Amino acid sequence: MITSTRNVRVQSARRLTKRGVRDDRREFLIEGALGVEQALRASSSVKSLMVCPQEDSSEVVRLASSKGIPVVEVSEAVMRSISSATTPPGVLAVSRFVDRDPVALLRERLNLVVVLAGVRDPGNAGTIIRSAAAVGADALFIGGTTVDLYNPKVVRATAGALFNVPVSRNVEVRWLLAELGDREVGTIAADPEGPTVYHDADLTKPTALVLGNEAWGVTREVVESVDSTVCIPMKHGVESLNVGMAASVVLFEAARQRRTRDV
Repeated sequence: MITSTRNVRVQSARRLTKRGVRDDRREFLIEGALGVEQALRASSSVKSLMVCPQEDSSEVVRLASSKGIPVVEVSEAVMRSISSATTPPGVLAVSRFVDRDPVALLRERLNLVVVLAGVRDPGNAGTIIRSAAAVGADALFIGGTTVDLYNPKVVRATAGALFNVPVSRNVEVRWLLAELGDREVGTIAADPEGPTVYHDADLTKPTALVLGNEAWGVTREVVESVDSTVCIPMKHGVESLNVGMAASVVLFEAARQRRTRDV
């Protein structure tokens, strides 16, 4: 049922564009029908939904209503005042945080793991999360120097994939790598100077792919902490791929190797 009592919810949603408010309340915004629908189908984290009347949002409204989630109609101007997107969405939701405790996540069965160690660009972070979800990664760990998981640009870039891969944030990377090693998960860093071409690495065994900063890659500290580094060969004179694309190449190679092994 659509409710007209919207002022409190609208004001509350506006504040979630600030990281300090998000962290205090452990709530964030999901913008766009695709992301909202994925959240509604994959988790119970959504608290409220806002829609523009002219938007074709019948499916997300139906899903929200079936779960007893309040739905608020707002104008385009109000939606524009809430959203940080250049083109404001017609559908927006407020969600509880979905990240998990890293110690608890490490207790899960981990065959393919992704570690973000200093990825700063929201678009790259979102692309990596989408690729991790697409290949069925068991966990994604976000180091403390990486862009905020709940940054609106990151959430939009995931296109809902954020709700389809277990994730932990603000993790100390060296501690994590040691813990993964103790659990016999091999750690591989993507590095343009790595001695092994990515498709020559054995990615069929339990593996954690570590991805570094866009400008300087993985740090020396990380290189010294992982089991090996892999590179993606490039045509001479061509700059390296951005970290989002590089992650996708290696992750889908891991998926290919595992399919071939299982045939």
